[in-house]
Amino acid sequence: MNRVRMQTYDWIVWALFLVVPFVIFWQSATSLADQGVASGGPMENAAQFPRMVAWLLLGLSVLNGLRLGLNRISERSPLEPTPTTRLALVTSGGFLVYLLMLPYLGYHLSTPILISALLILFGLPAIASALGALVMSLMVAAVFEGLLNVVLPVGLFQISVFG
Repeated sequence: MNRVRMQTYDWIVWALFLVVPFVIFWQSATSLADQGVASGGPMENAAQFPRMVAWLLLGLSVLNGLRLGLNRISERSPLEPTPTTRLALVTSGGFLVYLLMLPYLGYHLSTPILISALLILFGLPAIASALGALVMSLMVAAVFEGLLNVVLPVGLFQISVFG
């Protein structure tokens, strides 16, 4: 196995993982702040939970960067991408695109598209994926918008189902 190629692959995966918290911080400071839901207590602050997740992801990215920098890479790390590796990269890329489109399309348009695409990637038929994605996104929205009174991103179309 070529150790340099393995490290290059690991650094690419690390960079993708590192971008996610910064996109979350950016959206909290721009889109959610513009909607007036990025300050105040937990019930008024739709950005609080994403920021906590972003800090966790940033911490994990730092730890993984240190691991890579200290050459603590397992010899069993894949040299060539496998179907599973490709799936992980595609889902990570899809999640980044989702985060970037969320301020523009809003939760109710973006989330069913992402979930449906993921379900199709995992082998479900397109119709079942679309229906499952719609049900899952509406259930999550019902909990956050309806029960917890959290404002989900509404996007350019100002769509809010349960709020």
